[in-house]
Parts: sequence; structure tokens; C-alpha cells
Amino acid sequence: GVGEATVPTLVRYHQLLDVNEQEFLAAVQGTFKLGIAFENWRDVNEDYIHSFGDTGRDHWSAGFQHFWMKGREKGIASEFGDYCLELKAAQESKFAHLPRPGINYAFHIDATLYARFLRQFSEKFGATRVEGKIVRINTNSETGFIESLTLDSGRNVEGDLFIDCSG
Repeated sequence: GVGEATVPTLVRYHQLLDVNEQEFLAAVQGTFKLGIAFENWRDVNEDYIHSFGDTGRDHWSAGFQHFWMKGREKGIASEFGDYCLELKAAQESKFAHLPRPGINYAFHIDATLYARFLRQFSEKFGATRVEGKIVRINTNSETGFIESLTLDSGRNVEGDLFIDCSG
């Protein structure tokens, strides 16, 4: 299937749903990612990684970048990205879950397998999936809300939530 790069909000979403991360990764043939790599960013052979982490730690008196700029001015600070855990880990191809929250990550997944995973996950909680061509949308005359759909098979599908997955 088509590969998809995700962002850390998907990790948080899965945590809210109590998705087992190992089962998820196995089902979607996924891998961890710590950022997005852009090859030949400004010039040929100049790559850029947009990491998912924060760079440095702010102080109550000012943002980290102010201290970093002063350090550069004095010749005692290294590259800005050297102060980002996710960037350094990505550059070194290293990743581990830390004992406490702190590292931002996402996944690279197979989109087709993810759709299948979501279907199976949702169906465990009572969601139903109905395929067919919609020939009529039946709305409430007072509210305008959708009450049911009529399919080309003649079947009338009632529900509280309708999701258009036509693309």
C-alpha cells in the first residue's frame, strides 16, 4: 500500500484510544520516526531534518534561543540542533521509549493497512461499516441533520454519525 508519514498527534490520539502500540505497528508494518527529512533542502547534498522535539529548554526569564545566540556570540555554543534530543537521535538512528514522557515521535505506516486496522479496532467497539452507492440523503425537516441514507440496493441506513469516505 501507500506509505504515510504521521506526526506526534497520532501517537497522542492512539494513547487516548488505548491502542496497543506494538499491535498497531505490527498490523500496519510501521516504524518509528523522530522527524521529517528533507533531502537537498536548500542546495544539492544539503539535507534538513524537521524534528518533532523542542530545541533547548526555556528559562523563566527568556526563551532558549536568546541564551543560545549569546553562547554563539561568545563561541561557547554548538549548532542549534545539537540541543534537540529528537534531532540528535534521528541523526544517529537511535530510538527508545524513555521511562517517563519526553521524547516526541510518530510513525511511518502503510495507509491501506492502517485503514484496515482502524476498521477492526472500531468494529470491536460496535461501529459498523456499510458499503454502497448513496442515492438519497434523508434529512430531518426541522434540523436539517441527516437521519438516514438510501443506498442503490434500496437499503435504508439510519445512524447517529455518518462519515463520508469516498475520497
